[in-house]
Amino acid sequence: MTGNLNTREQIMDRAAELLMKRGFSGFSYRDISTHLGVKNAAVHYHFPAKTDLALALIEEYRQTLRSRTSEFMAYGGSAREQLEGFIAFTTAQCQTGRCICPIGAFSVEYVELPEAVREATASFMSETIAWLTRVVEVGRKQEEFSFEGEARPKALLILAALHGARQMVRIDGINVLAEVGAQLRNELNIID
Repeated sequence: MTGNLNTREQIMDRAAELLMKRGFSGFSYRDISTHLGVKNAAVHYHFPAKTDLALALIEEYRQTLRSRTSEFMAYGGSAREQLEGFIAFTTAQCQTGRCICPIGAFSVEYVELPEAVREATASFMSETIAWLTRVVEVGRKQEEFSFEGEARPKALLILAALHGARQMVRIDGINVLAEVGAQLRNELNIID
């Protein structure tokens, strides 16, 4: 095991990697413990059930995204900076090997997931859509963006485009995100 990360963090990192490669039902605690060189009991100690591990992964992703957006949510600010931050966050995730967002990975098996994981996934998705809708609304109000229609569908378009681009990175390379980001900026008619 890597000395820099504690066992819990290593378990979560390996679980996130396996989630993106195989989906939620495609890996077991043995896949994690064998890779880390620990006993299965070590994984169960930190996460008694696989549902606990899934909920921890969702919460970690939620906290990571929140830490990047908290200032805007609390104090207002530049919507363009928030959009650029979201695109940069997505790019950084792909550059570290997390091309498929955990929420996207959970959505593949959504109807088969334990109820608590479905609820956490839906809640996180709702929060993300609400945040991005606010970014788009504020951007138009502050005259940073110009577009026709309602803010929520535009936020959904941005989110869907970035989620899709993340998956395409695995096939076409990281430049896909730059191309999609440029098109999203065009969609919003970003005003300099």
